[in-house]
Amino acid sequence: MMQRDGQPLPAAKEEDDMTKPLTIADEPAKQPTVKKRRRHRVWPWLVFVPLLLILAAAGWVAYTLYGQAMQVRDDLTDMKKELVSVVDQVKDGDTEAVAASAEKIKTLSASANKTVDTPLWDLAAKVPFVGANIEAVAETTKATDIIVSEALPSVLELLKTFDLSGISVAGGIDLQPFREVMPLLPALSETFVKAQGHLDKIDRDAILPFVEDNIGQVVDMVAEATPLIEVGNKYLPTILPMLGDGGTRNYAVMFQNNAEIRSTGGNPGNAAILSITDGKVTMREDWAVVSFAALGYGGTGLPYIEPAEKAALFENDTTQYVQNYSRFPEFADTSSYIQQLWTKATDETLDGVISLDPVMLSYMLAVAGPVDVPGYDRQVTGDNAVQTLMSDAYEDFGTGAEAQLFFDAAAGAIFAKVMSGDWEPMAMFDAFDRGNAEQRVYMSFVNPNEQAMSAEFGTDGRIYTDTATTAQVGIYLNDAAYSKLEYYLSTSMDVACDPNARTVTTSITMTNNIPHGNFSNYTLGARNGNFGVPRTTMMLDVLSFALPGGELVATSPEYSDYSSMDRSGNYNGLDARNIFTTIAMGESETVSFTSSVPEGVNVPLSVRYSPTTTQTPVTIQESCVVMFPGTEVPAP
Repeated sequence: MMQRDGQPLPAAKEEDDMTKPLTIADEPAKQPTVKKRRRHRVWPWLVFVPLLLILAAAGWVAYTLYGQAMQVRDDLTDMKKELVSVVDQVKDGDTEAVAASAEKIKTLSASANKTVDTPLWDLAAKVPFVGANIEAVAETTKATDIIVSEALPSVLELLKTFDLSGISVAGGIDLQPFREVMPLLPALSETFVKAQGHLDKIDRDAILPFVEDNIGQVVDMVAEATPLIEVGNKYLPTILPMLGDGGTRNYAVMFQNNAEIRSTGGNPGNAAILSITDGKVTMREDWAVVSFAALGYGGTGLPYIEPAEKAALFENDTTQYVQNYSRFPEFADTSSYIQQLWTKATDETLDGVISLDPVMLSYMLAVAGPVDVPGYDRQVTGDNAVQTLMSDAYEDFGTGAEAQLFFDAAAGAIFAKVMSGDWEPMAMFDAFDRGNAEQRVYMSFVNPNEQAMSAEFGTDGRIYTDTATTAQVGIYLNDAAYSKLEYYLSTSMDVACDPNARTVTTSITMTNNIPHGNFSNYTLGARNGNFGVPRTTMMLDVLSFALPGGELVATSPEYSDYSSMDRSGNYNGLDARNIFTTIAMGESETVSFTSSVPEGVNVPLSVRYSPTTTQTPVTIQESCVVMFPGTEVPAP
C-alpha cells in the first residue's frame, strides 16, 4: 500500500469505483469534436499542368510550323511557275515582262528564305522522323534563294544574249554567244556550288513522298546544272580555240566501219580533213588531201611498231596501211600514226584526230534529218544509215572502187547536212552523249588542255597503265578474215571476280548472225580459204591485257585451233594475249582472260570493248563490287 505524507491512501474507495457498474450519469462529459483537415495530393498537378502546357506549346509550334511550311511550299511553287514563264519571255524578247517576273521571283524567294531561316526551323530539323523533312525543305529553300539572289541576274543576262537554238548556223557554229557567256560563268559556277552545298545535306531516302514531290525538281535541277556550269567554266576557254576562234584549226575525222571490226570500231578507210575558222567548218578537197589518201591506201612506208613485244601482238601490215591503224586499242596510238601519215604526205601538222562510226552517224542523222546521196538514187536516214553504209554499199556496188565512192559520197552528204545547222543543238548533244557511252566516239588533240578535256569527257580512248582512278579491263577485236562479215556480229561482255584468289576474269561472247552465204566477195572472208573454213566464218583476233601491275594467269581457251596465230606480248607496259578465234555461221564463241589483281587496288572497275553494229551488253558480277569498291553494275 502506498503512502502520502506518511499517511496511507484510501484504497477501498478506489476499488469500489472500479467494480461499480457505469451509469449514464457517470459518463464523462463529451469533448467538442475537432474536424481533421484532409491532406490534398499535389503531385498530379505538378505533372499534368506542365504536360498540358507542353502539349499546348507543341501544338502551337506544330500549327505555326505547318502554316509556315504551306506558305514556303506556295512560294516555291509560284516561283517555279515564274521561272518557266521567264524562259518564254526571253525567247519572245519581252524585256519588260522578264524584269517583272524577275522581281516576283526575288520576292517569293526572299519570303520563303526568311521563313525557314529562323530558330524554330532549326529546332524542328532536330526532331526525330519529321526533322529530315523539315531540313529538306529548309535547305532547298536556302539553295533556291542563293541561286535567285546571286545567279538570277547573270542567268537573265545569259538568256538575253545566248539563244541555244541559234548557235548552229549554215556551215558551222556561231561563236559570238559563247564569247559573251564566258565572263558570266565563274560567278555562276561559284553560286551553284554554294547552293549544292545546302542540297548535299538532304537525305532523300529519309523524307516523305509529298516532300520529295515538292523539292525533287529543284534538287535535281541544281544537281544537273552544277557540273555542267563547272565544266563550261573550266573548258569554254579551251573549246573556243578548238572551233577556230583566233585561228584556223585542221582535224582528221575517221569514219570507222564496224563491218570490218577493229579495236576502236572498224576499218577507217574513209576519212575527211576538216578546216575550222571562227566556227565555220569546211571539208578540205585539195591536193594535200589527195596525197594523204594515196599514201594511206598505197602503202605508208611508216615505221613498224616498236618495241618488239608490242609489235608481236599485231599483224605486220598494221602500220603500213591506214585501214589498219585502228587495230590499236589505245586511240592515242591510232592518232599518232594518222598524224605521221598527214605530215609525211603534206608537211603539215593536224590539230587533232576524231573518230566516229556509222552507228554514231545514224544518231546524228536522227537529229539532223535524212540526206540524199548525190549521184545515187539513195536516201540515208537515221533508221537505215547502218545498213546502207555497212552492208548495202558492198552488196549493191560490188568489190570495185564503186562501193568506196558511194561511201565517200554518202559521208560527204551527211557532213553537209550536219554542217547546215538545221537541227536542235540539245538533241545533237544527246546523240553525242549516247554515242560516247557506247564507245563510238574518240578524240585526240595535240594541245594538252584540249587532250585533258577529252580525257574528262571519256573520249580519249585511253588504255590505263595505272590503277590510280580505275581498274580498267577490256577485250578488243580485229578482223582477220579481210571481210565485212562483222556487220552480222553481236557481242556481250561479262566480268567476274574472285576476291580470295585476287583475280578478275573478263569474257566476251561473240555470235555470227550472218543469215546465208549469198553475199558479195567484198562481204565474205577473203582469207578463209587459207584456213580451210567457209567464207561465212568470222575470223577474229581477240586481244586483252592484264591489270596494271598484274599478269594474265589464264585464258579460255588456252590456245586456239590455230595456235600459230595466237600472240603474246606487252602493250604499253601491260601483259597481253591475243587469241585467234573462228566463229561459224549461226554459232557463238566465248573467250575469257583472267588477270591477277595486285594488292592495294581499291578503285572502281571500268570496262572497254570494241563497238559493233549493235549494242554490247555488259554484265559485272556482284563479286567485283566487293573487290573493286565504287564499281557501278550496269542495268540489265
